[in-house]
Amino acid sequence: MTTYTIPDDIIVTELDNNEAILLDMRNKRYYSFNETGLLIFKGIESKSSDDKIIENIMSAYDVTRDRASASVNSLIKRLLSLNIIEKNGI
Repeated sequence: MTTYTIPDDIIVTELDNNEAILLDMRNKRYYSFNETGLLIFKGIESKSSDDKIIENIMSAYDVTRDRASASVNSLIKRLLSLNIIEKNGI
C-alpha cells in the first residue's frame, strides 16, 4: 500500500469555498487547490491509500474509476515532482 508524507514545512490553509492555499516554506512558493484537489490532499494528509482517495473522489463527484484515478494520479505526480509530498511504502 502506498501512502505519502507531507513535510513539516508545508503549510495548508483551507478557504471557506472548499479551496485551499498551500505554502512551501522551503522556497516560499504558493499553490492553490480547487475543491477536488483539496479532497485529494486531505486523503494524502490522512495517510489514505491511492485506492481509498480514488474511492472518495468517485463517491463525492459520481465519476468513473478511470476519471477519478486520472485526477488523483495526476495531482500526486505533480506534488511528488514539487517535493510537496514524499512517497512511503512500495
